[in-house]
Amino acid sequence: MGNSHFIDFSSVRRTRAHGLLKDQSGWSHHEMLRAATLSLQGPYDLSLSLDIAGRFSPEPAKDVSIFRSAVRIDGAPVLMEVRQVRRHPLLLEVSSPTSGVIGPLKTLAEWMLFADLDLRPFYRLTARHPKLAAVARRLRGLKPKRPASLFEMAAIAITEQQISLAAAYRIRSRLTERFGDCIGGLWAFPLAERLARAPLEELRAGGLSRRKSEYISGLAKRIAEGSLDFAVLKQMPDDEARSFIMKQRGFGRWSADYILVRGLGRLDCVPVDDLGVQTTVGKYLGDGGRMAPEEVQEALEPLVPYRGLATFYLLAYCRL
Repeated sequence: MGNSHFIDFSSVRRTRAHGLLKDQSGWSHHEMLRAATLSLQGPYDLSLSLDIAGRFSPEPAKDVSIFRSAVRIDGAPVLMEVRQVRRHPLLLEVSSPTSGVIGPLKTLAEWMLFADLDLRPFYRLTARHPKLAAVARRLRGLKPKRPASLFEMAAIAITEQQISLAAAYRIRSRLTERFGDCIGGLWAFPLAERLARAPLEELRAGGLSRRKSEYISGLAKRIAEGSLDFAVLKQMPDDEARSFIMKQRGFGRWSADYILVRGLGRLDCVPVDDLGVQTTVGKYLGDGGRMAPEEVQEALEPLVPYRGLATFYLLAYCRL
């Protein structure tokens, strides 16, 4: 956890699209079958958000003008592209070469890009803060990004326990390429049903420890058989959702807070046990040294109800 897994955007690989020329998916912009405007709260800067995302990944983004991701609609892999058409007034567009998916794809894109997050109250709060004011000005328009599903988010949390971001990224990539689906040169995260059927030896072949293989296999089986539904977390208050997550095998307090802030968008939650968070908050809001968990909480107290978002901004600023 020393490299800060609090915000890890490395699960998506990005490639460049060239105007009217065909990209790696084999289709040109003239061949896009569906497109729709996204409803996003501003301010928002897609390029900045993708640039920051790349700085948390072993494979930095080569093109930050377009967000490309392989996602699933009704279980089937679909290629999604999002472009920022203009900033003032804010306008983004989602498109896909697959017909008949634009409605649910738009909903998914809005979920992944935190469409309903209004940054203006956060900026008003940080404008009065002696340390965060300059950070927020430098990163204006930055929003985090959620994984496409809470199952994927849970698997991310498991893979990142107690190892570096780079190592977790390589393991997750091998897992996805072994059990997921490729579309347009990108890989959609595996279905729970597929991972539930996989022998533990095959899960371990990608670099997972036996214990983490058991966690992911057990999680996938419970989801596949219908005994676990992460969707219920969306309706729970933070404490109840945290308790629900921690009752699942393989999830402690760090994993639960990580899922809350990054997967569910509970932007006042902070995984204070994360060593990277302790180091970064101590660097900018303390005396420069690593803070203890309770010190992190105390330092972030003036930033309620945006302590998690403020921590993300500090982590991003540190990467710059």
